[in-house]
Formats: sequence, C-alpha cells, structure tokens
Amino acid sequence: MRLLYIFGVIFIIVVFVLIKLKGGGRRFPWYEFYSRGRREGFSFKEINFLRKIVIENKLEKPQSIFWSTKQLDKCLRPAIQKINSDENLDENYKLYMITKLLELRKKAEFNLPKYKKRIRETTAILPRQKLIVKDKDYGTYIAWVIEVARKYLVISKPSGHSGWEGLNWKGRKIGVYFWRHEDAGYYFETKVLEDISHEEYPLLYIAHSNDLKRMQKRSSVRVETRINARFYPVVQTSVEGVPKVFVSKRGHSGKILDLSEGGCCMAAGKGLKKNTRLKIEFFLTGEKKIVALGTVVNVSKTGDDRVRKYHIMFNKLSPVSRNNILLYVFNIFGEREEPEEKGKKRISPSTVSKTVNTKPA
Repeated sequence: MRLLYIFGVIFIIVVFVLIKLKGGGRRFPWYEFYSRGRREGFSFKEINFLRKIVIENKLEKPQSIFWSTKQLDKCLRPAIQKINSDENLDENYKLYMITKLLELRKKAEFNLPKYKKRIRETTAILPRQKLIVKDKDYGTYIAWVIEVARKYLVISKPSGHSGWEGLNWKGRKIGVYFWRHEDAGYYFETKVLEDISHEEYPLLYIAHSNDLKRMQKRSSVRVETRINARFYPVVQTSVEGVPKVFVSKRGHSGKILDLSEGGCCMAAGKGLKKNTRLKIEFFLTGEKKIVALGTVVNVSKTGDDRVRKYHIMFNKLSPVSRNNILLYVFNIFGEREEPEEKGKKRISPSTVSKTVNTKPA
C-alpha cells in the first residue's frame, strides 16, 4: 500500500511538470520556445532572459521573437535597456548579447518575402533599370532600360566615354550587369539585335536571356539618410624612400545618403577615385559618433557636375559602432526620421566639399 502511495505521488509530480512545460493546455508550450532558442544559438541562460522579455511584452506567440521583425522590434528596445542597466554583467558580455540580438533581427529581416523574390529571365526587368554594359573591344558603358518587349529589351545607347555616339553596336555580343533593388546583382550575356542611332534618342534592341546569374546578394540592410560627415583621405607617401601610410589632416565635408553596417553612399565634391581609402566621421545622434575606415568601391554622377556619389565599403568598424548603426537602421530607439516620400531636397554643392584634395596636407 505504501509503495502504491509513493508511485501515486511520483505520477502526480510528473504530470504537473509536463503540464508546466506545455504551458497548461491553452498556454504556450515553452519547451518549443527553448528548442527554437537553442537552434538559434542561444544558451539556456540567454533563452531564460528572452522568455522574461517575451512575458513582459505580452507576446501572443512567444516563439515569434525568433523570426518576426515586428515582434523583435517590439522587444529589442526593453531587452537592450535591461542588458545595459544590469550592473552584474560585464561590458564584454553586454556587447556580446546586444550583438547576438541584432544578428537575430538582421536574420529575420532577410527572411522577409521581399528578399526572396529573385528573377530568372530578362523579361522580369523593369523599365528605368540601370545597366552596366561591357564589350570586349569597346569597354564598359552605362545604359538604361527603356521598354521591355516580348522578344527584346529596348535600352538607351550605352554612354559614358567620349566617342560613344559613333559606335555601332549591331551584332555585338555584350555582357550586362545590373543591381536589382532589395535583391542582388545579376549578370547575363546577350546579342545586340538593332542599333537605332539615327533617331533623336539613340537606342539598342538586345535579345532576351533566360540565363540570369545572381551575384552579390545583399548582406546588409540600407536606409536612406541625410547625415553630415567629415572624411579624410588615407594617403600613401614616401619618407626617405620608405613607404608610409597616414590619414590626411585636411578634412572634407560630405553627406551620407544611405547607410548600413557594411558601408554607405556619400555625396561629396569631385576628386576621389575608385579604391581611395578614407577615414569617415559622423554622428548618428548627438551622443553616438561613428568613426570608420573605408574604401571607395564605385563612383557615380549626380545631377550636379560638381558633386559625385561615392559608394564606400567599411573596412574597419568597432563592434559598438556596428551595433549602433544597426540600431539606427532598424530604428529600435526611434533615432531615425523616416524619409519623406515627396519633396526630397536635391544635394546642394554648399553642403559638400566642391573638390577633394587627396594630396598630403
């Protein structure tokens, strides 16, 4: 009899534990939450912390914190505030936890459907798409998609170098590269069917391709900005025959037009060339200063001949600065104003350096 009593007590305890793990019927099964957290690379201690955040924010579907951008944005602010205010955590662990949470937010972002919609044929290209056209003899030029017909693409005649008007493209085999917004870069090879050079607006008809190669898939989320920046060319010179590299003391003004933790697009005066290295300084807020070393990977024109757009890749950025940029990009603390859809101001030469001197100061 005593043995049956003991077994009965053990059975009740086991049932109670199982009910707790499963959340008590209609409540959330927390063992699934812990399982998902482990798959995302969090320790049990960290998952316990996330569980508290989920409960405090009253999420209807607690597990959505691991995949929903909306729920993550709701929870990240109190979570980061709680981490930073905990005096029992050392600074390295705080940085580690915040970095991990932001990586989770970034992963959730790139799982959104808009980042999954790749294209496979040129018939899916939209008008006004910018193209980089390459020919083994003529070189590299810029063109724009004018119309997408059933049997061919109509593009503007490639330009960008002197003498482009006189080139005959008919019958040429060309390579075409383009960047699709919020997707990736694509490359395809095709043939020029017609060169309509005698018209007021010279055009090319190029054959469609169903062999699009997807390249350079976006790895960072960019947002439009209008942040004032100072930049200093990194200069290489020779002192008594010994090569030296140093940051120029002469700074220049620029305006950051879009930003991610991987780089930025900056408007500034003419003078910088591709592969130029820079030190860039700017403020995200009154207290958050970013200092980065970067390289100009591309240069493009603007509506003003005195100003260029410089596409810059960050080569060196502190972990704290990287996290601050991600917090700014995802607007976790409301630090960024959403871009105006209408009435955007043009880039004024008065807001950027008109010329950039890359010689030693």
